[in-house]
Amino acid sequence: MVRLFKYAFGAVFLLAPFLAYSAVLHVPGEYATIQEAVDAASDGDTVLLADGTYSGVGNRGIQWDARAKHLVIRSENGRDLCIIDCQEEDRAFLLNQGQDRRDHIGGLTIRNGKIFGPGGAICIISTSPRILNCLMENNSSFCINLDSYYGGGAIAVYDSAAPLIKGNIIRNNSTCSMGGGVRYDQRASGVLENNIIVGNKSNSMGGGGICVSHFSDPLIINNLIARNVADDPGYGGYGGGIYSSHSGPKIINNTIVYNSTGNFFVPGNGGGIAISKWLPQPVIKNCIIWSNESGSDSRNIQCEWNQWMDISYCNVEEDLGHIFELLPHTNMDSPPQFIDPDKGNFQLLPGSPSVNMGTPDTSGLNLPSQDLDGRERIIDGRVDMGAYEFHKPTGLTAVKLDQEFRVYPNPVSGQLFLEKLKNVNRGDLLVIIYDASGKRILENTILRNDRISSINMGREAKGLYLLTLVSKGQVLYRQKIVKN
Repeated sequence: MVRLFKYAFGAVFLLAPFLAYSAVLHVPGEYATIQEAVDAASDGDTVLLADGTYSGVGNRGIQWDARAKHLVIRSENGRDLCIIDCQEEDRAFLLNQGQDRRDHIGGLTIRNGKIFGPGGAICIISTSPRILNCLMENNSSFCINLDSYYGGGAIAVYDSAAPLIKGNIIRNNSTCSMGGGVRYDQRASGVLENNIIVGNKSNSMGGGGICVSHFSDPLIINNLIARNVADDPGYGGYGGGIYSSHSGPKIINNTIVYNSTGNFFVPGNGGGIAISKWLPQPVIKNCIIWSNESGSDSRNIQCEWNQWMDISYCNVEEDLGHIFELLPHTNMDSPPQFIDPDKGNFQLLPGSPSVNMGTPDTSGLNLPSQDLDGRERIIDGRVDMGAYEFHKPTGLTAVKLDQEFRVYPNPVSGQLFLEKLKNVNRGDLLVIIYDASGKRILENTILRNDRISSINMGREAKGLYLLTLVSKGQVLYRQKIVKN
């Protein structure tokens, strides 16, 4: 028994170096700058940033050798309260020394990064870290020439890097090269998932939101890619939303809307997606590609004339007739019926033709369990097109319709009126009328200060209709309307 105890004690002694606990290093409580905490940290430690704005030397151009130690750098209370302001002096992070999924940057706002090189906020070279739940805005990547080793106004991913970039807001970033928001280049891969990529700009060949080039093949899944611009002064630009060249990205369940290419003098190509040098071939599935603009004949998707695209189960506006001929005829051209696109709400309304029209077989797609709004991704057994899953209302709100509003006359033969009975601050309301088949036929907006709204039902056929009130992106009430 004594001998057994002696051996057990020896085993514990030998294991002791491997049982060390990881530490939390507080900035600025214990260390004045982020880089000081990073330098002092050991393998597996967390650098925790208190609320506040971090700027100046030591709070930008941050890097570490992950071959010696893997680190987590995150905020204490979320990105809204923790800001790295690079003051146009440098990018925030350079990750090029062995980082992998154990290295995690999370919950930060990174703004005003500016670099003559790739990645205005974060540059990832030959590594595979996680970038989670950050806000990257007003960052820029500049270059002396159009060398491919530039671009990525917010994030650049280069040289076989394969990061997980998830849950971020990437907005209002720019580059003189390609990829106003994110650029993948030189056999880069990884996952770009559940991000909002809006308002970014490429001032070179293409990719206002995202550029994928030189045999890169990331999975781009469940993102909103909206209002990005590719504007090359000489060529007009390619791919306001996504530009792919010599690459095979998998573009799955994205909502790609209101992107644009070109300028007043030179038209662009492929307001939503542009594809050139098409081997390897991109895969586009379950996407909504709508209301994108360019000066060419192809507003939403552009590709080379002899290319037969691998695109299926997508809702694409008025483009490339041959994609609608692809068997088994899974693509469509039907208004997707967003709740409020003017205010950036691209969730689907009841009756949207994109509901339950994604591929019936999602195996192998690596589809997230949640949609972009954090709700269950697949409802009623089949995935919807786009980044948002339609969820049927589970019940009415506590406020009764007849306490706040009055709908009259019902039955109706001509004008249908909806009147506010008291001044309840609900903001603007969207009034939508559906027919018995679920097709949206009429709509109107009640502004915050309006008391009465009317909809002309005079031209509609006799029968049963459904009035729906939408408030702040949520279905507030439904009421049956009878048309005489």
